[in-house]
Amino acid sequence: MRMPALRAALPLVAVLATVQASAGEGADYRLRLSDHANYRLYQPEAPKVSDSERRQARREALAGLPFSAQIEAAAEAGGIEPELLHAVVHAESAYNPRAVSPKGALGLAQLMPSTARQYGVNDALKPADNLRASARHLRDLMDHFGDLQLVLSAYNAGAGAVKKYGGVPPYAETRAYVPKVAGRYEALKKSAEVPEPPTPPSPYRLRTDDAALRLVQTPD
Repeated sequence: MRMPALRAALPLVAVLATVQASAGEGADYRLRLSDHANYRLYQPEAPKVSDSERRQARREALAGLPFSAQIEAAAEAGGIEPELLHAVVHAESAYNPRAVSPKGALGLAQLMPSTARQYGVNDALKPADNLRASARHLRDLMDHFGDLQLVLSAYNAGAGAVKKYGGVPPYAETRAYVPKVAGRYEALKKSAEVPEPPTPPSPYRLRTDDAALRLVQTPD
C-alpha cells in the first residue's frame, strides 16, 4: 500500500484511515510521526478541461446559429473569437447575407465597399468573403484600440470618430450599438463555457486524539 505523501510538526501518533485501500474498505494504517514535524496530506489533482474540449463545447454552443461554420472559419483566420463575429453579424444584418443599408453597407457584417476592398473583397454580398473581411477588420481595430467598447464604436461609427471624441462617440446609434453587441458577445461566450470539474475528495481521513493537531492545505 503506497502511503500518502507527508512532510515534516507535532509529536503525535496519527491514524491514517484510507477510504480506498487495496487492503479493504476502511482499513487503518498507523503512522508514528517524528517530533516537531509538519505534515501535509496531498489531495488528488482536479481534472482539467482540455483545449479540445473547450473548442468542441464552443462549436456545439454556436452550431444552431446561421452561418456557424463560415463564421468559425473566418474568426479563426482573422484571429478573433467566433462569438464576437456572431454578435456583430446579429446586430448588423440579423444574419441576412443580402442586406444593404441606406448608407451602402453590404452583407452579413454590413461592410462599406471601401472597407471591403481594403481587405481584398470585391463582392461583399458573398458571405464567406464578407465574414473574412469583417473578422480581419475587427482584428485590426482590436490591435489599434485594445478595448472592446472602442472597437465596436469604431466598427459602427468609424475609427476617425473614436479618435475625434477620445472614446465612444456621442451618437445615439453608436451608444445603443456598443452595449447591444457587447451583451450578445458575452452571452454567447457564457453559453459555451465548460464548467471546471470539481476536485475529487481525498481518499484519506486523518484521525487523532490530539486536539492540537491541525491539517493545513498549502498551495503546492
